[in-house]
Amino acid sequence: MNKIIKILLILCLVTFLTAGDEAGGVGGAYLRMSPDARTAALGNATIALYNDVNIALSNPASIPTLEEKQFSSSFQFLSLDRSYQTLSFGVNLPPSAGMSISWIHAGVDNIDGRNYSNDYTYDYSWSQDAFIIGFGLQIVDWISVGVSGKVLSDQLVNSNSSGFSADVGVTVTPVKNLLIGIVVKDISGKTTWDTSSEPYVDYQTRRVDYYPTTFHFGLSYTLMDRYLFTGAYKYSETIEPTWHVGVEARVWDGIYLRAGADNGAPSFGLGTSFKLWKNISSRMDYAFLTGTMQEGGSHLFTWLFNF
Repeated sequence: MNKIIKILLILCLVTFLTAGDEAGGVGGAYLRMSPDARTAALGNATIALYNDVNIALSNPASIPTLEEKQFSSSFQFLSLDRSYQTLSFGVNLPPSAGMSISWIHAGVDNIDGRNYSNDYTYDYSWSQDAFIIGFGLQIVDWISVGVSGKVLSDQLVNSNSSGFSADVGVTVTPVKNLLIGIVVKDISGKTTWDTSSEPYVDYQTRRVDYYPTTFHFGLSYTLMDRYLFTGAYKYSETIEPTWHVGVEARVWDGIYLRAGADNGAPSFGLGTSFKLWKNISSRMDYAFLTGTMQEGGSHLFTWLFNF
């Protein structure tokens, strides 16, 4: 146990020293957030995990590993009147494939509207949505591939935008208990705004927001079927590279403790799994994210069902 604690401390130290800003000011920032509580508690380092429908949002190559039908719902409480929710459903397709459908929503309410004279006009909101369909195939026992397509939609006052992006991933198991994942996310990602009906825009009627393509490299290792270590490196030519590490320990039957570092920001969480009725089981996860400087902490809850 002491060795495990030392390894975690070393991984966190490396993350803190090498962390950079993920540049949330470019398009698609909400798609780079942790979609569920387990991912958040593990420092958003879930490129190489399996049998979890939420991991399909990190790497579509994990979809064929689903052992049962899964449905998951997540909600995150954020500062500054922001909200973040996800819904996911996944199913195994015999003999060696799987499919998932997900919805990601991010929004900001109670934005204080002002005119050119700085007089108050009205409160308005901004929302972003992604509808995702993923498909994965287990080629052989030690390698799987996956692809997902995202239909993107943004709304701001009377303006709206639409677009598309795609993810491609692969997972490899070179030796027992070691899983390696590689993903290219948001390929050709962009949304195009149509502001022709917006009375407050005088000069520009169309605007394109480009989503940065990112390359994710991750691995995970399971020790004694009880401890999980995971890490990820994310690189893009548009935004700063980021490091992510996490550890999960099954401290009791159905009870899990988790900790991680999301590009230098510590995160913590716990989970519990239990049987509901006959062949229906459930898992409830919670994560606390300390957040970046001046952002404030946030809480994320996930409820997952197996059936």
